Amino acid sequence: MIHPPQSFAHSRHDSIERISVNYLTPEIFFNEFQRQNKPVILTDAFSDSVPVDAEKLMSLVGSMEVPVRVYGPDRFQTPKAEWKSYCEIRKMTVSEYCELLKNGIAKRDSIYLAMIDMGKTPFRRVVGPGIDLIAEKTGLRRQLPNDVNVWVGPGGHVEPLHYDGQDGTLSQFRGTKRVSLFPPSIQEGLYPFEMSHGGLTPNFSQVYIDRPDFDQFPRLRAALAERRMVDLAEGETLYMPVGWWHEIEALGNDYICSVNRFWKVDPIWRYKEAPQAAYLYGMSHLFRLKQRIKRFFN
Repeated sequence: MIHPPQSFAHSRHDSIERISVNYLTPEIFFNEFQRQNKPVILTDAFSDSVPVDAEKLMSLVGSMEVPVRVYGPDRFQTPKAEWKSYCEIRKMTVSEYCELLKNGIAKRDSIYLAMIDMGKTPFRRVVGPGIDLIAEKTGLRRQLPNDVNVWVGPGGHVEPLHYDGQDGTLSQFRGTKRVSLFPPSIQEGLYPFEMSHGGLTPNFSQVYIDRPDFDQFPRLRAALAERRMVDLAEGETLYMPVGWWHEIEALGNDYICSVNRFWKVDPIWRYKEAPQAAYLYGMSHLFRLKQRIKRFFN
């Protein structure tokens, strides 16, 4: 495919293309990226809605009570195998969380407002046009039940290395995130947790990629050679195909705001590139079904 001038650039470490949504059609996106399970950065979808600061967030959804993730100040210095759970959960309003961002407590205690569905809120009206434009230009179809999820957190926070069971997009609305990507084919070198582990599920890696322990994880050395890194700036969206491992760091000392969305894996045969993700998706679908049955009979 020949891209128009200036439509893409390279990341610091590898060739993750940047392409304007204005040059895309569903056919181009499918043939060049989706079918090939190839990450890409999309630009020009959110020029009218960035940045989103804490004051704007509070004015739109400040009174909304949400679960926030509390990792604690020492969580990421501890071997992941010793984690008894992924994190603790605390309930508070969005405004209360934003105050923790402002006074530094969110950074000190590694507290993160993560994956909160904004589908029926005023915030959706701000980010929605860009999300809908991406859907139109790429042909991606929303994965029910969630619509768009907001992520807000302090600079320096790291979401540990993992993969998802669907295609995903991450759109940056404030600040910059550094994303490290690994293809599904090198899963063994990233040492996913066993199903029997009580703390983390098999879509999480046991390793710290920036503090590698090659004695304990010898295959990690070869896996790190496949690492692709990109700094995602305000207004940009990263498309991550199903099964791609990713670790995400909020850069700088200020806070960040991002939105993600999950999309259907079309066509279904694309799961053959990431069979472990097919299993993850099947298990999560079964869990949601059990929850619906439970609510029906209660």
